[in-house]
Amino acid sequence: MRDDRLTFLRGEDQDAERVTYVELFFDLVFAFAITQISGVLGEHPTPISLSEAVVICLAVWWVWVYTAWATNWLDPERRPVLWLLLALAAIGLVLSEAIPQAFENRAAVFVAAYLGHGFIRTLAVTAATRRAAPAIAGGQVRILAWSTAAGIFWLAGIFADRPGLRLAIWGAAIVIEYAGPWALFWLPGLGRSDWSAWRIRGGHFSERAALFIIIVLGESILVVGRGLSVQPVTPSVAIAALSAFVAAVAMWFLYFAHSQDRGRRYIAGQDTSGPVARLSYTYLHVVLVIGLVLGTHGSDLALEHPGEPTDGVTQVLLFAGPALYLAGLVAFKLSIGIPVGWIPWHRAGTVLLLALFGLSAVGGLNPTRLEAALLSTAVLVLVVIGDEVEYLRREAQTASS
Repeated sequence: MRDDRLTFLRGEDQDAERVTYVELFFDLVFAFAITQISGVLGEHPTPISLSEAVVICLAVWWVWVYTAWATNWLDPERRPVLWLLLALAAIGLVLSEAIPQAFENRAAVFVAAYLGHGFIRTLAVTAATRRAAPAIAGGQVRILAWSTAAGIFWLAGIFADRPGLRLAIWGAAIVIEYAGPWALFWLPGLGRSDWSAWRIRGGHFSERAALFIIIVLGESILVVGRGLSVQPVTPSVAIAALSAFVAAVAMWFLYFAHSQDRGRRYIAGQDTSGPVARLSYTYLHVVLVIGLVLGTHGSDLALEHPGEPTDGVTQVLLFAGPALYLAGLVAFKLSIGIPVGWIPWHRAGTVLLLALFGLSAVGGLNPTRLEAALLSTAVLVLVVIGDEVEYLRREAQTASS
């Protein structure tokens, strides 16, 4: 019989699926972290700053999603777990503060917070589960081994003094981090981990991922408010703000109107939820996050200087960012069992946005930032209309049959 005083695991009742208030409080730190990534891109983004922003985004997501796995097992209502989350939130705040200068003079602070967050969390989960759930504890030991290997590169990057070298070294660290779950944390002599170490509560996990998407979408709303409050509201600025808001609404709709609920039901219905959590919610969701971050910064640039011509990186932000988001949605929907024939508009929108990017880059199309933002938003609106028409058509077919 389990002694509840000696376990920190979530229970087996319906309340175990609930996202707790302390988890929502923890997420507030990452709302700040997402806004900080704009500082990496800057007012005049370059290919290097774009790559740096992607690396930072991947790192921020990794910190957050590993904590989501941890709180899927541990019960935040238990006081030691609650205080652990609050401590991790404090470390996350330090990490977030260092993001804009992570590739400059705040590299050591960023790495110390990143590695400290991971090691404290992993050791805490190991200690909390070693008696009640030894399989989970064993999985955490494997995470610690892979994180240590990646940590060598994170630390080495602090001392890189040539332009682009830190980016390359930290890029290698990210590759190691992301390869771990894909390899099921293979270790010499031990082989791959068993899926029993990665069982999760599907409803809770899918809701946590959806809340992170809300966090990132919230940044796009902040962009509109910030833009309207710091500069004169000319017709061009007003149109750019409206375009950014409509784009945010469209991307919210495409994820939450159908996909999120379908994903929650799909993962909850799986006998082995770990593979779905790994592919659909750990790997594919970061594609959505990067697409949203890039597209939001593009909207911000269009709002600040709507009449300025687009350069190559701005075109990536305004066209390729939303295209990446749509492509991620296609992959996510396929991964949760939605037939490929049900998502034609998402694929068409991806292709159209990439075509606009290609025309802007090499085909002579040279729109202003405002024109590019309006074109991108128009494609997203068309995808929403097509998605809703297809949904209503299939609902009518289901009702008639």
